[in-house]
Amino acid sequence: MHQQQRHLESKIYFPVIIGFPLAIWAIALFFYSGPLILSFEEVPVQRVLGEVTASLVLTLLGFNLLMTTRARWIEKIVGGLDKMYLIHRQSALLALVLLFLHVVVSPRYPEINPGKPLGVLTLLLIFTGIAVSAIPFLKRHLPYHKWLTIHRFMGAFFLLGVFHALLVPTLFSKLPLVRSYILGIAFLGIGSWVYRALLYRWIRPYRSYRVTDVKRLGNAVLALEMAPTGAPLLSLPGQFAFFKFPGIDPGESHPFTIASAPDQNRLRIAIKNLGDFTRSLQKQIKVGCTVKVEGPFGVFTQNRSSAKHQIWIAGGIGVTPFLSMANNFDNSELNVTLYWSVCRKEDAFFDNELQDLAEHNAGLSYKLWVSDENGPLTAEKMPETRNPEKIDVFICGPETLRRSMKAQLLAAGIPKRNIHSEEFSFR
Repeated sequence: MHQQQRHLESKIYFPVIIGFPLAIWAIALFFYSGPLILSFEEVPVQRVLGEVTASLVLTLLGFNLLMTTRARWIEKIVGGLDKMYLIHRQSALLALVLLFLHVVVSPRYPEINPGKPLGVLTLLLIFTGIAVSAIPFLKRHLPYHKWLTIHRFMGAFFLLGVFHALLVPTLFSKLPLVRSYILGIAFLGIGSWVYRALLYRWIRPYRSYRVTDVKRLGNAVLALEMAPTGAPLLSLPGQFAFFKFPGIDPGESHPFTIASAPDQNRLRIAIKNLGDFTRSLQKQIKVGCTVKVEGPFGVFTQNRSSAKHQIWIAGGIGVTPFLSMANNFDNSELNVTLYWSVCRKEDAFFDNELQDLAEHNAGLSYKLWVSDENGPLTAEKMPETRNPEKIDVFICGPETLRRSMKAQLLAAGIPKRNIHSEEFSFR
């Protein structure tokens, strides 16, 4: 029997990631007996606030660089790569605010110091990098390959920030505890950046596949089947991987959920036309194309639940993890109802497959919900929610569906720990 897996949510992450360096500063200042100013023009409060905000910016960016390593242990702690990238973006925005505050409150130095112009350069670069990476408006209007290039330089910008902190006169240089902490964060961030840039490709290599079937389905959806040309990818139902198509775009990899069961000798994914890359892929992909696959990732799997009664709620292309789960369904003790919400009947391109799987698995029920005909799918329209304490719910689909269903399920009495969702958004 699987146990509920607990993970670190953003509402816990940020108090910890901000509170810990603040505690370090508080302890260090409590035992410090020297002056809090370094020149006659400074105000002690400005000096402390300037350096504290700088240390918080370095902390947030250092741990963000750690997240880019995609380490499995980090993924488990935060509850999946989708949650990790959500925290990553929120951290970047918070760092942007703190960086602005650092500039406002920091004392001004009249003397010439190499750290001063470096600080201005670092400010501009980090500000630009974070703004492009995390502000929704800029992300939507910047081509993905340009966004990715700027994002990859964040490690170099972080390194400049560390050099700036070491070259200007600082109070933390007189506080051994704070100095050790700052150097530790610097090592963490720079080490993560070097690992991701130079070592990652050797430690986490791509597996090679070849496209064996291409189906263009309704609503601008592309279904690909691939066969391994070497060792196959080993995944759990519901996980995703990063896919690179060298013949179409050699420099980028994109995340797609695996729709096939682990024991099938073909890897299947479904791709919806959502941007420049997917439009290009739909036009150029053909049988025989080489595909590089990295993974698997994600914890949106049934081993997160020990409940014998489950509801699976899919919206549009969010049905793909449930396709994998349904194709792997072999638990006679499990009772599952899958709701697939689509706008129009013709959008239900996997309807026949899911009906067939439900017919051959006694514990699996499948209900197609066409919102143009029946209105939006709600928790009230699901009879399975009437016994809330003994049911687990898995949700995958557009953000509006996830938020709406979560709120309704909580109102229906289903505990938050029993609601699992896939919130992956690479950008």
